[in-house]
This record gives sequence, structure tokens and C-alpha cells, in this order.
Amino acid sequence: MNEVRESFLGQLDPVRCLGDLFRDAPDLFFFAKDASFRFTMCNRALLDRLGIEREEEMLGQDDYRYFDRQVADQYRAEDEEVFRARRPITNRIWLVPDASGVIVWYLSSKFPLFNRAGDLVGLAGLMRDCSQAGSLLGPYRNLGSAIEYIHRHFDQPISVGELAAMSHLSVSQFERSFRKYFKTPPMKYLNAIRISAAARLLIEGDRSIASIAHDTGFYDHSHFSKQFKAAKGVSPSAYRKNPLG
Repeated sequence: MNEVRESFLGQLDPVRCLGDLFRDAPDLFFFAKDASFRFTMCNRALLDRLGIEREEEMLGQDDYRYFDRQVADQYRAEDEEVFRARRPITNRIWLVPDASGVIVWYLSSKFPLFNRAGDLVGLAGLMRDCSQAGSLLGPYRNLGSAIEYIHRHFDQPISVGELAAMSHLSVSQFERSFRKYFKTPPMKYLNAIRISAAARLLIEGDRSIASIAHDTGFYDHSHFSKQFKAAKGVSPSAYRKNPLG
């Protein structure tokens, strides 16, 4: 059976097969990247989701071209995990902003790509809208209300106890489940959402840093500046001047 499979696969043109297989699938978002994390392929559904007209516009770019740095950092860390382990990661939950900034839940899988010599040369990724993922979304449903609440009310005081109650779990159960599925504690996730929102406000207008701190849920300027620098590596004022680092 292996000989039959290898004989068959040996006849295929992988570039054409990958492109044609996913190019027009309306419910699958497909991309491939090289070992330098640059996009080398993407299908129509993904282009539409990101508001990009032609595939050529995306080729050679990386996640930092299209996503907030906090989000892109998470995507890069996952890519590095695939390259380091040299094996797939499957059905992870991601919250991806579309072209209008609306957060959509996806199930994501990534697969390492090797050349004929066995060298790792990149990865391929697939994402599915969770609203169409059926039973695969089951483990996350208990956390859905809490996640949506964080994204809608991050500018307000939020406690783990509140989020756990929304999920109909004890605090310990909630924290354990959250860490398992989102790979981070709930309060760290909340802080990342606040930092991401603050970063957008810093580069989109000229509001004072104190005002931005207040409107993104930080209790004072000093606390905001400390948290922002820890996350971004630079102060809010430095980020405003040079958001690309």
C-alpha cells in the first residue's frame, strides 16, 4: 500500500495541488508560509476576510503587515512552535480580527512542509470559522460568554470570579480550562486585549496617554505604562512615535 501511495504522490505537482485544492473553498481559510514566516500562498476566502484584492499583494508579507503586533506575536509564536517541533498542531482556537476589526472565532491547524531532502521549508495553515465547526467547538463553548465579555468590556473592571460565573464553572475549573484552551491565564489574556486596544488608540489619534490608559481599563497612567512596556518592549510614548519598532 505504501508503494502505491508513494507512486501516486510522486506524480503530483504539489504547488498546483495545494493551490487548486483550497483556492475557492468558501468555508476554509488556507495559507502557506516559508521558513522566514512570509506568506507564499493564500486562498480567496482568506483574502476576502482580510480585505485584500489580489493574492500578489499578500505574497512576501508577514503577519505584522496585517495584524496588530499583539496578535501577530501570537501567530509568530505558534509558527515557531511548528518549526521547532517539526509536527502539526491541530484544532486550536484563534480569535482573528477581520478587515473591519470584528473578532471572529476560528479553529486553526498548521502543518510543517518539507522538501524532498527532508528539510523544513515552511508551513501550511487551515482555519475554519467556528460557527461552522460543529462538534469541534464543543470544548470551548463554556468559555464563549467569558471571552465575548472580555472583548466587549475590557475597559471595565473584570474579575476571574465574574468570568467563571458566566461560564458556569468554579474559579479553579475556569482558570484550568482557560489555560488549557487558550495557553494563557485569563487575566493575562484580558491584559493583552487591553494593551492591543491601547496600541491602536496610540497610533490612530492624539489623545493623551492618561486618557487612553483610563479608556482601556488601566487604573492609572503609571500602571498602564509599566504593563505596556512589559508587553511591547517600549513605552507608550515611544510606541506612538514608532509603532513598527
